[in-house]
Amino acid sequence: MANSQTLIADRITAAMGSMTSSEKRAARMLLARYPAIGLESVTAFAEQAEVSAPTVLRFITKLGFGGYPDFRRALRDEIDESRKFPLTRPRSENLDAGSDFGNELLEVVRATLAELDTNLVEQVIELFSDERRTVNILGGDLTTTVAGHLLYHLRKMRRSVFELPEMVQERSDRLIDLSKKDIVVLFDVRRYQEDVVTTARIAAQRGCTVVLFTDQWMSEASEVATHVFRAKIETSSPWDSLLGLTAIVEAIARELDRRLWSVVRPRLEAVEQYKLNLLGQKEADPSSER
Repeated sequence: MANSQTLIADRITAAMGSMTSSEKRAARMLLARYPAIGLESVTAFAEQAEVSAPTVLRFITKLGFGGYPDFRRALRDEIDESRKFPLTRPRSENLDAGSDFGNELLEVVRATLAELDTNLVEQVIELFSDERRTVNILGGDLTTTVAGHLLYHLRKMRRSVFELPEMVQERSDRLIDLSKKDIVVLFDVRRYQEDVVTTARIAAQRGCTVVLFTDQWMSEASEVATHVFRAKIETSSPWDSLLGLTAIVEAIARELDRRLWSVVRPRLEAVEQYKLNLLGQKEADPSSER
């Protein structure tokens, strides 16, 4: 079965309501520079979070750790877990593909959506609704399909939606044209890709709004991302599941459709008519309803 150990990021979410303002500052800094800052000394962590060292230690205590060494040990364990890939993961025996594994997949979706921040969704919907901005999407080796799923929906609903090229030279040519009015959407899960992380850093340097879809351990791209969606990906299979990420994408697409339908409908009708024209078929029935 999947590792049931509570992740540090999940502990932060659960404990945030009981933290002081200074402790929340430490929490936000850890999430923004996760996990790198947690591997530094207490003093370095405190300086970067602009709080005192005792505040960092109180923050760590509220996460349920006996001290800073315990916290760093747990963080290193998470990093080791995030580096696993199909060759290094154990194979499950006697797992019922119909019911047992099906329940695991249902839990991936349920747990992901249960932790989905509705305020974050609203902020990203606002970004995607603004056609003054271009949207540029890039998936990784594993996440290309789910990135394409978002690309498909956004292209149906608005203009100026582009796929960032997989080829590095072509991507460089595209990145040089980006600016603060542009949105860069990245997908990066464990066995994180350095080229995706670097794309995030370049986009941030150019003033772009970076939206990241990642896993529970969080890609280093989260350090520069403006908005971060975290999905569960782990099951008893050695192959990570994309259902959590897909569920987030579909939740965003559903809300975007609801908000923009008065604009989306004539766009879709025109697209469908163009398809028929290109295929040499008759015009679509104008009386057809959604």
